Order: sequence, then structure tokens, then C-alpha cells
Amino acid sequence: MKEKKDPKQLSEQEKLKHILERNAAIKILRKDRHKDKFAHEPLSNRKKIFLMSFAAILMANGTHFFKYPNHFVIGGVEGASILLSNSLPLSPALITLILNVTLLVVAYFILGKKFVIKTGYVSILNSLTALLLSKIIPHTTPFTDNKLLELFCAVLIPAVGSSILFNLAASSGGTDIIAMIINKYTKLNIGKSLLMGDSILTILSIKIFGVEIGILSCLGLLMKGVVVNEFIKSFNTAKLFLIITSKQEEISVFIRDKLNRSATVIDGTGLYYKKDQSVFLCVTNDYEAVLFRKFIKEIDPRCFITVLDTSSIIGKGFYTTDLQ
Repeated sequence: MKEKKDPKQLSEQEKLKHILERNAAIKILRKDRHKDKFAHEPLSNRKKIFLMSFAAILMANGTHFFKYPNHFVIGGVEGASILLSNSLPLSPALITLILNVTLLVVAYFILGKKFVIKTGYVSILNSLTALLLSKIIPHTTPFTDNKLLELFCAVLIPAVGSSILFNLAASSGGTDIIAMIINKYTKLNIGKSLLMGDSILTILSIKIFGVEIGILSCLGLLMKGVVVNEFIKSFNTAKLFLIITSKQEEISVFIRDKLNRSATVIDGTGLYYKKDQSVFLCVTNDYEAVLFRKFIKEIDPRCFITVLDTSSIIGKGFYTTDLQ
């Protein structure tokens, strides 16, 4: 067996070789440790722009293929453009673009440059995509005779886009701009302002397009709020762990080194046996929750775990942090 030399007895060349080998081993260890961790970095600006673009294009497709052909007036600028196109020699997509540009100009002077830049990008891209689709793939008749199915698609597809924008603290413009202007000069909140404007447009559709389309539009307006809300919840879901355990060190190491998260640890005492225990409060995403629960049960089968569904977490390592 080869004996290890004392570092003091090593030659300069051997010392240099020893240092290089040690540094290489440290780099490999750090690289493996970094790979093993979960990344909780905020979204980069490039990813935010990509998601905003995807949401705008998705909303435009839902509007072009399902809202416009069926004359579903589910509020918004698209709803107003459908009503106006019935009496003007212009397509709904072109009217939507004109209305959005007009509202952005007004918003620039009232709400400021910062609001217009972020909202304007989504609003113009959405309008231009719908206009481009009307030129490349003209679609004036519904895909099916099932109006309820068409309504479902007209609500669901734009709702996904709206939810993505909401999570990025962005807006598609349109009636959102009107609501924010009303909110600035009156005591009405944004939600009530939007609902009021959308409801007026939807009721007008009954007179112009008939009772069936009007009732379906009213149903679509109600569905839109519910569906968007559910999508937003699904994007922001997280698991809150309340753990009572005697294995404080092992669980702390797993949270810090494996999950790359943190936790609050409280000293507790059992009511019955009066034993000292550690109480962990830790929030994870859904995927991490499965790994975490499995590890806890393996390391401490007698621990007590409560897992709560939660959303809209504000703090380092969570999506909502990006909005701050």
C-alpha cells in the first residue's frame, strides 16, 4: 500500500499537481451539487417576453376562430368590434386594432408611458395577429353547429392567455385601459368597472344578433371570470408543510441542499408525553412536495405531517416574487 506523503515533504511540482487535483475535485463536486438542486430563479426578461407573445397570439387565435364567426360578444374590445362591424364596412379584426391603438394613445397621456409600453406590446401583437389571420386564413363561419362547444372554445383559449398575462402582471389592453382610467377618476374599482362595461356590450348583442347569441354571450361572460380565476390558481399552486418531528438536522439538510429552499423551524413540546419536538413550516411546489413527503416518512416514520394547498405565495423562490 502506497504511503501518503507529508505535504511539507512534497516537491514544488508535486504540490502544484496536488492543488490542481484538489481544485478539479471541488469543481466536480460543486457542479454535481448544483445539478442536484432545484432552480428557483425569477423569470428572465426574455422568457417574460416569450410568454407575453405566446399569450397574445393564443388569445388572437381564440378570437379569430371562435368569437368572430359566432358573434360572441363576451365583453372587451373584441366584443365592441363585433357589434361595430355589423354597421361598419370594416372587419372585426381591423376595428379591434383601431380601437386598441386609440385607447393606448389616450392611456399614454392619462396612465403614463410605463403602462403603455408593457400593455401596448401585448395589445398590438394580439390585434395584428388577428388581422393577419383574417387575411391568411379567412374564417367567417363556425366550425360546428354546436354553439355551446364553440362558446367553450371561445372562452377557454383566450382565458389561458389572460391567465398567463395576469401572472406576469401584464394586460392585453382594450377595456382594461378604460377600467383603469375610470378607477383613476372615480371610486369604482377595476373589477366592477370591467364587469359594468362588458355587461353593457353583452346585453346589446341580444338586440343585434338575437336572443340565442345574446344568452350564450352572457353565459360566456360568466364563464370567463370563473375559468380565468381557476387557471390563475392552477399556475400559482403550492404546498405548505407543517411537520412535527425529532429529526431536525436531517430534514433541514434535505430542505437546504436537495430542495434548495428554506423553512421556519419552531421549538415545540408534545402535549401528552412532554417531549421536545421541532416544528417545520416549509412551502414547496407540487413536484417537490412528493419528494419531500417521501423523504420525511423514510427518515422519521413517527413524525406528524400536515400538507395544505395554497396559492399566491410571495417570497424568494416563488413565481409571485417576479411581480414585486
